[in-house]
Amino acid sequence: MEEVKVLTGAEEFTLGDGPVGALLVHGFTGSPQGLRGLGEYLAARGITVSGPRLPGHGTSWEDLSVRTSAEWVQTVEDSFHKLQAEKDEVFLVGLSFGAALALDLAARYPDHISGIVTISGFIITKDPRRFLSPIVRRVLKTLPPISGDIADPESKEISYERLPVLQADEVIRFGKRARTALPAVTAPLLIMHSKNDHTVHPSNANLIHDSAGSEIKDIVWFDRSYHVLPLDFDREEVFDRTHKFIKEHSIHGI
Repeated sequence: MEEVKVLTGAEEFTLGDGPVGALLVHGFTGSPQGLRGLGEYLAARGITVSGPRLPGHGTSWEDLSVRTSAEWVQTVEDSFHKLQAEKDEVFLVGLSFGAALALDLAARYPDHISGIVTISGFIITKDPRRFLSPIVRRVLKTLPPISGDIADPESKEISYERLPVLQADEVIRFGKRARTALPAVTAPLLIMHSKNDHTVHPSNANLIHDSAGSEIKDIVWFDRSYHVLPLDFDREEVFDRTHKFIKEHSIHGI
């Protein structure tokens, strides 16, 4: 496949050099940019952070339109194994659809994950248009974008001007896979979601909490921000809670 140009600021990143690793997985149509601030915060506190870029993201919607969920799963798994080989323990942090990918991974490697943080986590859509998905995918190639749901007017998310329909349908289908996998998730779980999320319905947080097999699990609600919590008004609290969760459940107490 022809190499595509990555948008400035959307590059993947590796930060820090401590014994504890954190894999940060961005969401659908997003990029590592949405989690870089959190990554820098964790790295400054002794945690090694990996922020991979999912194929088709941070480039162009045309690039995204030829990608599959299998590629996204493989990217997350490869990044996890690399971090696991280098660090004593690994935590997963997933934003939006990245949470579905993280939960799916955690269900397949329950003995190798020290904890999971979901931020605006997606596993099911409440959009009524979901029922038309099998029809729409045959008629339209793209839809208006879903990104940029941020209350802070000073903050911006790198995003696309169009949304590929086939890939949006893949995300919905993968959400079902992630939901099915939740009982096999056993690591400590921190769920953070905004009550004013316009992209992923807040009921996703309750569903993740109630379905996960984890004995230790908690939900934290926000009301000043919208969907992209790590870029919004409550980002500092999101950063702090993520760090405290990792510190509490790490064998190193980072």
